Amino acid sequence: MTTSLRIAGIAGTLALTLSTAAGAATVRLVPLAHSSAATSINCAAAPAAISSAALADLPEIAAGQNVTGITSVRIALNASGALTETAVLESSGNRWIDQAALRAARLSRYSAESRDCTHVAGKYAFVVDFTK
Repeated sequence: MTTSLRIAGIAGTLALTLSTAAGAATVRLVPLAHSSAATSINCAAAPAAISSAALADLPEIAAGQNVTGITSVRIALNASGALTETAVLESSGNRWIDQAALRAARLSRYSAESRDCTHVAGKYAFVVDFTK
């Protein structure tokens, strides 16, 4: 199985494309609340990021039904980047796709947002797109 990874940071989001023989998914991390706090000149602010993305394959049962979809998973990260909460924020309408997105969110690893020289906790949407 071959896996390719493309990373692009756009306006505070991180997009990953994971490709495998079984299917492909695009994964984005989007902040659920925007910070309005000013950052210090000595410290660069850095958004939270997916440091190691788990493979998100279209489930065989969904592929067999010719079903695709997009699931948004609400995740919470603590200040060290550890996952503390997951829940479906917006369903694809297919439970198999939603479960695959939840699994990918739980198995991925993250780095916390950095603001004013410290890491901070936050809430994000881990968006898995099985339509591409």
